[in-house]
Amino acid sequence: MMKIIILCTLLMSFQAFSGTQYFGDTSQKEAVEKAVNYYLDGSKLGDPDIVAKAFHPDAKIQGVTDGKHNVYPLKTFLGFFSKDKPGKHTTSIVTVDIENSAASVRAEWDMGTWKYIDYLSLLKHNGEWKIVNKIYTVVQK
Repeated sequence: MMKIIILCTLLMSFQAFSGTQYFGDTSQKEAVEKAVNYYLDGSKLGDPDIVAKAFHPDAKIQGVTDGKHNVYPLKTFLGFFSKDKPGKHTTSIVTVDIENSAASVRAEWDMGTWKYIDYLSLLKHNGEWKIVNKIYTVVQK
């Protein structure tokens, strides 16, 4: 019995430190990550043109900050990025779940004492993955 407990503990520990977790149809993971990385990398560069490559033109961005529900159309959201103010954060893709033409991604932005958690919904249309919805929250570390 003790060997089973130790084995389960080791497996859970390994999973916690193994990086991105994948679920569903992993054959599309590189294509999904490519779309998400346009967003993450563009944010670090402060380049709205790179960020825009990740999103469908009809995408909506929503979240609650300081108790207020915020909804941004894509054009407004892209205005938050400026090449004059590149990001000083690190990003990571935590989970990717893909089935057919739909995917869900959890991404995190580490800002030092706090972080953004993004839940991204993507659709594959005409052979290309795009973020169609982003919801976010802010977490103090």
